[in-house]
Amino acid sequence: MVVINFLKRYPVIPTMIYALLIFTAVFAPLISPQDPYKNSLSDRNVPPIGIEGSKSEYILGTDPIGRDMLSRIIYGARVSAMVMFFSVLIGVTVGTTLGLVAGYFGGHIDEVIMRVVDVWAALPIIMLAMVFVLIFGPSLIMLVVILALMSWPGPVRLVRAQTLSLKNMDYIACARISGASSIRIISKHLLPGTWNIVLVAATLNIGTIILTEATLSFLGVGIPPPTPAWGAMTASGRNYLNDAWWVAFMPGMCIFLVVMSGNFIGDWLRDRLDPSLRQLN
Repeated sequence: MVVINFLKRYPVIPTMIYALLIFTAVFAPLISPQDPYKNSLSDRNVPPIGIEGSKSEYILGTDPIGRDMLSRIIYGARVSAMVMFFSVLIGVTVGTTLGLVAGYFGGHIDEVIMRVVDVWAALPIIMLAMVFVLIFGPSLIMLVVILALMSWPGPVRLVRAQTLSLKNMDYIACARISGASSIRIISKHLLPGTWNIVLVAATLNIGTIILTEATLSFLGVGIPPPTPAWGAMTASGRNYLNDAWWVAFMPGMCIFLVVMSGNFIGDWLRDRLDPSLRQLN
């Protein structure tokens, strides 16, 4: 009963999934059983362990050109973790900064920033991504830039709303009277008051970022081959669902688990950090 209550109260399983993602991303060369780029046509579409026709050296089977699925999933975790970290970091940093500036200064500055956010949020990101890739070519850096551009409008609205509430507090008025500059007030007084919202927004953005990266890779405008990426691996297996379902299922399940874990952790943080939603039991 104690264990069940603990699992209900804390996101243990989602946290373990993210810890596993980070671990495999960092130590991929050490734990990968095979070379993710090595192919063997004689071992193409070998099923996972436990299915007739499987081989012990291929735990999760092989893809249509004989590459080890487990090794490619492990290296795909490295790509997903890298894209997730830098995209969320850039997007949340830009969004938090603009939200603080818009909420604190108000007036024309607030109006301009929020109208830019409204326009940007209305743009078809997938179509823009395809245009960017067509112009500059597919690469990891280009994918990070596209996802960062997609993730910054959300934090702007959240941080701006929190800043509008905080800037009328007495301690902000005292800081102004004492001669503190606007930069100091924003960085030392307003920013700490928005950390809870920033953290929740970043956590919830993780699932969206990974899902979008998988979608772009599935459409062929994400990570260029032969670099293993979960979305591209899922796309490569869609033509083999009848004969080699594991080629699409295994990376697709990884995407599902990571996205769901991010949503669970984000919801838990929101309940913990927001006093109006905090659970007392």
